[in-house]
Amino acid sequence: MVKCDFCGAEIEGLPYKCKYCGGTFCVWHHLPEEHNCPGLHKAVSTYALERAERLERTTPPQLRSAPAAAFYPGEARDLAIGVAAVALAYLYPYSLTGALLALLVALTAYLPHELAHKLAAQRYGYAARYVLSRWGLLLTLLSALPFMPLRFIVPGYVLVSGYAASRRLDGIISAAGPAVNLAVAALSLLAAPASRLAGELVYANAFIAVFNLLPFGPLDGRKIAEWKPALWLLMLLMAIALFITGMIV
Repeated sequence: MVKCDFCGAEIEGLPYKCKYCGGTFCVWHHLPEEHNCPGLHKAVSTYALERAERLERTTPPQLRSAPAAAFYPGEARDLAIGVAAVALAYLYPYSLTGALLALLVALTAYLPHELAHKLAAQRYGYAARYVLSRWGLLLTLLSALPFMPLRFIVPGYVLVSGYAASRRLDGIISAAGPAVNLAVAALSLLAAPASRLAGELVYANAFIAVFNLLPFGPLDGRKIAEWKPALWLLMLLMAIALFITGMIV
């Protein structure tokens, strides 16, 4: 049985291999920031690393007047692959119309979620970039198979560098993604009775919000719950209510 290099626990199922340090980790510690990855510097530029180190010494980090919009080399490619994988997972019916609908869902549900994390982190002065997850991408692509009963929308994640934040900042950055999904789902619900597209947007955004708000491991829900349990519970209940509504409309 393979053991996690960070916590020593036996890994059930497939282990995660970190592409930055080469270590083997369980689902709870597979993200670089969760196992104090010594190879984290490979994810960002030297400039971003030096800037993040300077910002770590600022307590607390100050809110910037405007969010940075820099994309690192290869980040746009990773985002495009992640969006394409999510579109494949939502591809039904198998037709041109279904493909366009699935792509629209990915562009309005998954992409804004990840960009919200990135911009929230950058707003507080951290270096942040979207990276693909090998096993997450595989699970997302497997979700596209017709016989799969569940969808796993986890092709990648936003890697935050220089991350010595408080629970408050950790919670704020984590809440940004699901908050965008809840907003899009609520707005889409207004047009859902008269539009199939709006109904799909309610369902997809609510599903991604519910999944990410689960209070486990590296998911957003755990970090939000550790910061403000009442806010986490409110967001989760809203996501569940919208998800159920999206299944009906």
